[in-house]
Amino acid sequence: MARPMRARITRSVVALLVGFAAVVAACPQARAQQAGPTSAERGRDLAQRLCSSCHLTPGSPVSSVPASVPPLHWIANKPGQTGDAIVLVLIKPHAPMPDLSLTRQEIGDVLSFLETLRTDKGAPALKPPEQLNEKPQFPKPS
Repeated sequence: MARPMRARITRSVVALLVGFAAVVAACPQARAQQAGPTSAERGRDLAQRLCSSCHLTPGSPVSSVPASVPPLHWIANKPGQTGDAIVLVLIKPHAPMPDLSLTRQEIGDVLSFLETLRTDKGAPALKPPEQLNEKPQFPKPS
């Protein structure tokens, strides 16, 4: 009697693991389907979801974030700010900033959103949108 019960439990565990593996495998595909031109709207959504617990974001209450952490508006308008500097912080964050493990697409979306927060429209773009989606060009063999 113990063997049929053990077999049933084993089948249930295997089925659960297969289902879990399918969900995990689908996640990168869902992210890949979002690829395309960068989106300031997606970047705003990411910032609200991932950054607003520490950084003041448009629409968040001032009292909800630590005073020592710069608001996103300040980060976007920091004198001499570049997209490369922001990308570096997002890829390899400093303490206490968590590693968000953002995709290239998500980083591009965040940069597009930060661009909308810039007040000096004459300042160089944080990153030209067309460069965010380009693959690196390698020299042709001679």
